[in-house]
Order: sequence, then C-alpha cells, then structure tokens
Amino acid sequence: MALVECSTYDEYLELKPLLRNNILSSFNFKLTSNGIISNRTDINHYDIFPSSLGPLLETTNTQELHLRFTQGFWDHEIWGRLPFDGFKSGGTGVEVWANMNGDTKDEVYQNWIILANSLSAFFCASLNFIDSSTTTFPRSCFSSNSTIDINNNNNNNTSYLLRSALPREPVCTENLTPFLKLLPTRGKAGISSLLDGHKVFDAEWNSMSIDIIKRMKEDQTLIYEMDIKINLVVNIPKKLSKNINQIPKPIPGEELRCDPTKKSDIYHCFPLDEPVNYEWDLETLFGKDINGGIYISERQSRVCMANVDENYWKISGIKKKNDDLTFLEPKVLTDSYGTCFELEDAAYNYDIKFETSDSTKLPPMEPIPITVSRSLTGYSQDSGGFRTIFQNPSSTETELIYFETMPWYMRVYLHTMELTIVNNINKTKNVYHIINSEFDEKNKVIKNVYYKPEKDRSKPSHLELTLMIPADSTVTITYQFDKSLLLYAEYPPDANHGFDIDPAVVTVLDESRKEVYQLRTTSLLLTLPTPDFSMPYNVIILTSTIMTLIFGALFNMLIKRVLSVEEYDEIVGQSSIISKLKTRIQLFKKKLTGKTD
Repeated sequence: MALVECSTYDEYLELKPLLRNNILSSFNFKLTSNGIISNRTDINHYDIFPSSLGPLLETTNTQELHLRFTQGFWDHEIWGRLPFDGFKSGGTGVEVWANMNGDTKDEVYQNWIILANSLSAFFCASLNFIDSSTTTFPRSCFSSNSTIDINNNNNNNTSYLLRSALPREPVCTENLTPFLKLLPTRGKAGISSLLDGHKVFDAEWNSMSIDIIKRMKEDQTLIYEMDIKINLVVNIPKKLSKNINQIPKPIPGEELRCDPTKKSDIYHCFPLDEPVNYEWDLETLFGKDINGGIYISERQSRVCMANVDENYWKISGIKKKNDDLTFLEPKVLTDSYGTCFELEDAAYNYDIKFETSDSTKLPPMEPIPITVSRSLTGYSQDSGGFRTIFQNPSSTETELIYFETMPWYMRVYLHTMELTIVNNINKTKNVYHIINSEFDEKNKVIKNVYYKPEKDRSKPSHLELTLMIPADSTVTITYQFDKSLLLYAEYPPDANHGFDIDPAVVTVLDESRKEVYQLRTTSLLLTLPTPDFSMPYNVIILTSTIMTLIFGALFNMLIKRVLSVEEYDEIVGQSSIISKLKTRIQLFKKKLTGKTD
C-alpha cells in the first residue's frame, strides 16, 4: 500500500449576532483521511480520521453518510436563512441518509440495517429502531456529493440512496459526547473545549451534523472527508440571568423595568422591551475559555465574527495565561466573512469579548426563498387531512422539491389532493383537483408527482412533488388520509401523547436545477384511536379477587371439620389432661438430673 496524501484537520468558530439579542455560534470541524491507492483494500491506515467509522463504512459499502441531530425551532422571520443554507440542519429529532452500493436492493437494505444499528451504539441514539417501516428511497432530493464513479469500479454495483428519520428521538448531552470523541482533540483543546452539554442544550435552537463523503481524486486516491458542524442559537439576556440565578426566580418588584408613560405601581407594570446595550464574552455563553490552539491542524484555530457596525459593536480578543492578559490583533481572512482571531499558542487560554451600545444595529437579514408550513386538519378519530402552505415572497417563480413520508398507519388518498393558488397582489384564486382531466393543462405548479403507497407494518408512504411556485403567490396543497387501528403491542408506553410525524423536506432549486437552499417543516403530532389500556389491569384485579374469595370458601369447606359442643368440650378436656401429664414428666426429669428451680 502506498500512502500518497496525509490526513488534514481544520477547525473554526463563527459567531453571528441575530435580532432580539440572540447570537448564532457555529462550530466547524473538517477532517480528511489518508489517501490510499484504490486497488489495495486489504490494508487501511488511520491517524486523525477516526478508525471506528472507517471500517464500518467499508463493511457496509457506504459512499456517503449524513447524520443530523436537531432540537428547537428556527424562527426564520427573525433570524432569516438557516446557517449553511439549511444543508447542515435536520428536522426535529434524528435524521440519517446514506448513499450505498450493492448488487441488489435487498443486499443494500441489509447493510443499511447494519449501519443503523452500529450508529445507534456509537452515537447513543435509538437508530436501532430504523427498519423497513421507516426507510424510504428518495429519488429527487438529497443529491450525492461523492466523486466516485461506481461503474468504473464495479460494473455489477448500483448506488442506492436510503433515508430514515426518528422525530420522537430526544437530543441530549449523551449525543454530544460521541461527536467530540470523533475529533483528534477529544474536546480538550481548541474551540471544541467550549462545548459543554449543559450549555449547548440550553440554547434556543441547536443542530449537530456529521457528513462523511468518500471521494476519489484525479490520481485514483481514495479519501474520506468528514465535516462536523454544531450550531446553536443562544439568547444573551436569558444566559446572563441564568448565570446570576441558576434556579429561576421571580424578578423583585424594584428591579422591574416598567413603562413610565403608563400606570405603574405595586400592582401594575407595563414592561419595557429588553435592553439593547449588553456586554458579554465566550465565558458567559459557555462557562469557560478556549483551552489554547492546536498543533495538528495545517491552519490555526480561529474565531470569526460576522461583519457588524463598528459604531455600535466592539469585539476584542484576549489571550490569557495566569494573570497575564494580552489583546489579540484581529485579522481579515480571505475565506471568512468577517473579522477573525487566530489561536496561535496552545499554552494560552483565549476569550472573545463583545460590547454593544445598540444590539439592533445589524446587517440586513437574509430572506429565505420560500416559507413552508404544514399542519393536520380534521378532528375525526378515523380520518384526517394534511395542509401544506407554500409562500413565495419574491418577484420570480421558485422551483422546489417537496419530500415527505408518512407512517404506514396513515393511509393516504392521493386522489383527494387539491391545489389552491392565490396571488398575493391581486388576490385571484384558482382551485384544481388532481383527478380533473384538465389538471395538467391548466395547472403549471405541479410539474412532477412521485408517490409510493404504504404497506401495512412494512413500508411508509413516500411522496415527492416537483413544484413551481409562482411569484408573489401562496400555494396550498391538501389531501385526506385514514387512520389505522394498531395492535395492542404496537402502541408506545405513552400512547395518549400521540404519534410524531416526520418533518417534510423542501429543497429549493435554481434555474439550472441545482440545490441552493433546504429547509424542514415542523414535525406533527397525530392522535390515533387508542384503547383503554387500564381495562386489562382492571379485569386482572377483579378476576383475582373473585378467584381468591371462591378458593378460600372452597378450601374452608373441604378442610375444616364441623363439631358439636359436646365434641369440642371432650377434645379440650383431653388436651388439658395431656398437657398436665407433660408438665409432670418434665418435673420428674429435672429431679433425676438434679436441676431444680
């Protein structure tokens, strides 16, 4: 085996202030494995790239792996576009998709299950619950980024894209630790030393992603590229308040900020908006400083700040060692969108201090190309409906791919799909039905429909729509479904809570049909007909009580003797004579042995 390229590692932290005194913190880590000649697969070598993932990907013949852990809600009306245009963020819960090679579809599916079970143990998540009832094969979205030509390597192999999501999965601190273990610093040095589970998951919104892509370079060298990103939105006033009082307490009356232009006394207070002048640092947000830079990276670890108005914002870097403080010189790097501070020395701690006289003075918010909302309709126990609303605020039409999956116990009726188009300017309204013979002629919104129906307890339903949303318009798509009655053992322990439905995935395309933005809708909570699970226990308790009473009565009748008074007196008299006789025998034995009281 010939090693033709060494592994590389790079890390940096991006900070971006948001409206309403929030700040977006994006931790970025990128690892590249050693380059190995592709015709030698009997030997592998790992140094910085984690050896726990490489053999797993090779065993399951995985070319790409994408994993998402997301918690919270991204408010696009206040915060604008998702970081990295939404391609590094998932829906609520856990989402995973992979590009895998194999001779047959069944072979690929078996490797998919092996991959999911292994990732479940590795990332402390419930990915072992992934099976055929939650797995789909997307057709249009989740485009591949691999540069490997499968046909040139093995003519019998075919590439398959598999995807599954667990919206019910809670994301917590035990999921963060495996991410840090993948890094060569193990979270002990560099920007990863800031990451503490209690601080990360106290954010308003957080997302952890891992993307592993197998690439082939021009010299036929195979490498693995792993991109890890941890994004979180932290509310500054909330964090400052929690640092003072760990246990939330009511604000004392004398500390309330009341509007002086309105009635204000001990019983009345019209609160003012939050202050706009704040001062904080990284230690305030994460509870500690950055523990030095790292030497294994080709570039210096760095912290970059988005461009802000220097008349209202002051950002300074501090280099610490014991009581020695030194201010860092900011740098403008070509591949960064703002001012950066490089962490050059591993023997020092680093901190970034922020001061603002008006936190509302921020660059214009980047608008998103499309807004999507999805909800359930209908209140019947046996049926319901979906309503998905697309709003295009731009002056040009927008093409997108809408992808959603529904569990098998939601029986979708695609013939009930109805399309409503409303122009936001002149308020004109058009309604189309998919079963109408003139649907394809008059309707220019739905360009392509792919639907694969569900199969009971085996496969979910799979729907993909290619839509062209007109400019300054609102498009609403509705359709109906029936609810199935599950078996007793198929209900979760908290069945009355409801069943979580996967978020839908919306991928926006440009004029050349290239993916430019991606977002997820919120997950939905479906209520199914639920039996009274207390009835079996009630029946068991009642039956046991009755059986106990019957058994006790029969036992008494069969075992106990019925005696007359004369017989009872005779038995008692005989027992008293025998008792006296036993007492005299005991006294006689004591006299013989010489033991007397």
